[in-house]
Amino acid sequence: MNREVWEFLREGKHRVIREWLEDRNFSAKDRAKLDFCLERLRTLDFALVSNKLLAGPLRGGTKLYKLRVRCQDKELRPFLCRGPVGDPLDYTLLQGAIEAGEHRFNPTNAEERALQNRETLIRNPNWRELY
Repeated sequence: MNREVWEFLREGKHRVIREWLEDRNFSAKDRAKLDFCLERLRTLDFALVSNKLLAGPLRGGTKLYKLRVRCQDKELRPFLCRGPVGDPLDYTLLQGAIEAGEHRFNPTNAEERALQNRETLIRNPNWRELY
């Protein structure tokens, strides 16, 4: 059964992942790898998703996951969650990040932003669009 992948809208109108991709000038190849990984999430049952594709839930019971997208010269780690509004089995992309070394992210506060965006989405369930 296919699941939807949603994208959080900062301030109810700014697509956080699309803006992150544009601001960082990721290559078409990097974007294609991200899209491929998201398509795998859509089509695989959650129990079958490999920890090589999706890490989490992250420490502290945050209900956050990070997508593992290995590119030629960087590790894309967009943060996402299940739900938290609508269908609880769907995914919502919350914040883009690049992992540099052992749990160091760029931006450095990416995990905190993802948590804040999740809480904001719970309060404003319409602040998301299909990715």
